[in-house]
Amino acid sequence: MTNRLSIGSRRFVAVLALILAALAGRSRANDFATAFDTANQLYVDGKFADAAEMYQGMLETGNLSEAILFNRGNALFRQGKIGEAILSYRQAQLLAPRDADLRANLQFARTRARGGAPYHVSRWKAWFQMLTINEWTGAAVLSFWIFFALLAAGQWRKPVGARLRGGIVVLGIATLLICACLATELSTDYFAQTAIVTAGETDVCNGPFDEAPSLYKVRDGVELEVLDRKDNWLQVADSAQRVGWVRRSDVVLFEPAAAAARRL
Repeated sequence: MTNRLSIGSRRFVAVLALILAALAGRSRANDFATAFDTANQLYVDGKFADAAEMYQGMLETGNLSEAILFNRGNALFRQGKIGEAILSYRQAQLLAPRDADLRANLQFARTRARGGAPYHVSRWKAWFQMLTINEWTGAAVLSFWIFFALLAAGQWRKPVGARLRGGIVVLGIATLLICACLATELSTDYFAQTAIVTAGETDVCNGPFDEAPSLYKVRDGVELEVLDRKDNWLQVADSAQRVGWVRRSDVVLFEPAAAAARRL
């Protein structure tokens, strides 16, 4: 007696497997849509904590999307959890940097964290953030290959090269600028680490130990640049470049590069 399947049987099994996979995928999509609608209804009913918990559960099952992160941020904000809301908005911004509603809500939360003082993003940084890292990378690669394709065409046929010389120079400059923008975005934002305060108020101390005197206080939602780590402390700098140490338990970390790696 043999366990080997005939060609016809193997084809039947393969088709059956594809059908079952499609049905399973449709079932998961229906489950996701149902959970998302339920969480949205909880938000509408004013049950913000339950809504935020459902959104978080969806994220933990791998359903990462700008809509879930955005709605989760709204639910957290309505609970008064400004720092956690800002983290959720910034995570959503990695996926949808040009979403006007998202930018408005993030700006509003940041202003609330500063006690009503407007939060200003420099014009050049706002411009860099209009594209995702993948989009900047794609633009750099595309312009690079077009540039070298034109350069190769010019070398292959000299008359063509003479006509294309001006365009090649312009495209070469554009390619360098795009690559510079990509490098700047990577160094100043993508690989940067931000500590977002989630405690109602916490101290930034002059050393990484409990007895260290406080240098200044920061409120829930304030974003601090991470410079170093030691035990349960983070060395941080605020927007005025005042350097100190904050307890790790009083903040959440926003790390774009790590978030991108988890999505792979």
